[in-house]
Amino acid sequence: MPPMNEAMMPPRRQYENQQSSPAATTEMPIPACNLPRRQNSSDDDLLFLHPGPVDLIYGAETPLRTDVVARHLSSVRRRRKRINHLSLLGSELVNPKGLFKLLGKKLKKFNVKELAINQIPSMNNEELISLAPFLNATKTLKILDLSGARFDAKALQEILCFFMKNPSLEVLVLGDNECVGDEGATVVSSLQEGRAALRTLSMQGCGLGSSGVASISKVLGSCPSLRMLELSNNMIGDAGVELLAESIKSQSCQLEFLGLNSVEVGDRGILVLADAVKTNRSLTSLSLQNNRGITSFGAAHLLKSTYNTQSLQSVLAGNHILTNLNIRGCSRIGESLLKLAEDLLSTQAMATHQVIRFKVSKYTEKKGNGIVLEGFDPQLLPHILSFVAQANGLSYLFQSIRSMPPLHSQYELPSKVEEVKSNDFLESLKTPKRTKKADAVRTNTKPQ
Repeated sequence: MPPMNEAMMPPRRQYENQQSSPAATTEMPIPACNLPRRQNSSDDDLLFLHPGPVDLIYGAETPLRTDVVARHLSSVRRRRKRINHLSLLGSELVNPKGLFKLLGKKLKKFNVKELAINQIPSMNNEELISLAPFLNATKTLKILDLSGARFDAKALQEILCFFMKNPSLEVLVLGDNECVGDEGATVVSSLQEGRAALRTLSMQGCGLGSSGVASISKVLGSCPSLRMLELSNNMIGDAGVELLAESIKSQSCQLEFLGLNSVEVGDRGILVLADAVKTNRSLTSLSLQNNRGITSFGAAHLLKSTYNTQSLQSVLAGNHILTNLNIRGCSRIGESLLKLAEDLLSTQAMATHQVIRFKVSKYTEKKGNGIVLEGFDPQLLPHILSFVAQANGLSYLFQSIRSMPPLHSQYELPSKVEEVKSNDFLESLKTPKRTKKADAVRTNTKPQ
């Protein structure tokens, strides 16, 4: 019987023969990204398992070497691929200066869309300036995250061209970097000159004061594309919040989220902000957590802008767009107001008409003796009364009907009720001006 060649052997026999062969290798494949490999290593092929742009994401599991990143960039270039996303997420860099010089030089060739270099404390002025050749040249970068670093306004000034001329930037995150300061905010405000399509700006914990907020307010008023602004953990105080409130009043402002947690604001700033919220119809989320200067007085005025219980008309006229008003952690606000704020937070996922129904139901529950319906268009009253009856029952409905002065004081029913025609009576309710003479019930009986 002829001996079997290797192709005819069972899989297990092949494995045993390979293990006994002196030329056999026992090296196991290791996923590429953070460990150095030969230039022709097949591990790099793992980067190209899927067609289309490449994502290069480096974590903090192992120290990141510059030659590893250089090899990956060369592989992408050789295959004529584009880099969609490059992230250094808390990576331990073996040679930070060399790596950032490499990125500043090489990334210009790849039309990068997203660059995230966050939570790397070793990134200081020199490293950011090394990225300037790429940042000042790119026209495709949409997302830039440089949070958790240690650069200041001088380094930002070196990439001023990026802020002024990049038309694609949508998300800019510079948070958790106290060195940025008010001067850095001035550099960032140059975004308005480049007419950027900026949608998200995060500068929490950037050492901003009221003058820095003044610069950011310019972006808020002149950048209608901006939807999210995060300024928490900055000492901006009442003066800074007042500046932001003035920008929110602008018709060009389309901001949807404003983060002001732990910004040392008190009642003075909150009163101005509450006045701005009354007329703003774009802001859906306002976070004011952990501001100890806000008391029940300021919180009541702020809540009143979204839920004014003075009358049913004032409830309907409130701001029903702002459904996420967060005042948790403000220790000087009373329990009843905190409870009301929590109740209103439950409307976040509701449509506007559902928010209104929720507020009206809450209002009618509070009014135990019926609601006052005077001042409404009579044609709307049947719909209002129907809703009241469904939400609170018939007894509450009749209590509300008794609160309608026009129905009792301006109409005098005839002595013979059987002669009243209901259709004529309902028609008379629709007349714009109701006087005793003009709106007397159309029967043979004359008004008294």
